[in-house]
Amino acid sequence: MTKDSTLKLLLVLLLGSSSSLQSAVAMANDDPQQQQQQQQQQQQQLRSAPSSSQSSKKVRTLMCTTESCTDATANTPGCKEYTTPLEKCYNAQTLFPGDESWSDVDIYDTMVMRNLKRTFYESKDGSCAGREEEEDGHNIPQAVDGEDTFILPFGDCVGPFGPPRPWGKFTLLEDEVMSEE
Repeated sequence: MTKDSTLKLLLVLLLGSSSSLQSAVAMANDDPQQQQQQQQQQQQQLRSAPSSSQSSKKVRTLMCTTESCTDATANTPGCKEYTTPLEKCYNAQTLFPGDESWSDVDIYDTMVMRNLKRTFYESKDGSCAGREEEEDGHNIPQAVDGEDTFILPFGDCVGPFGPPRPWGKFTLLEDEVMSEE
């Protein structure tokens, strides 16, 4: 294995790709036939996988009034917890009516390199109007103005976002029921 191949293998494994070790080795060895076979197998697995696998993931957002939210919980004074869907368009005002922590525009959350990618849209009806669609029918989130996308780390206190609770901590949840607090 060459130095470049080793680097490719490490990169694939570090990025947490859903590729198996076998497909990572094929990519590292630059074997086009093996790569194509692996890609076809992965696409088949994605098609046959239950659609609930990704939709069962949620994002827990803990919003707090102070920037010391790293060790905070929902019971910490000045903090409030919200659970929102991952890879599904939503409007927070629909999920949390009257809560001034959220704007009235649509939001679409995805995972990017083990971080949360949050995209905001001008639409206000839960449609995320302006999203493009791939050939297989899956939507590709595209911010309407190209500026309303943020990459946010999981587990860290980040902000400020704006009043009334400008600081937040994001946690990835799997197979949990969505709550509307």
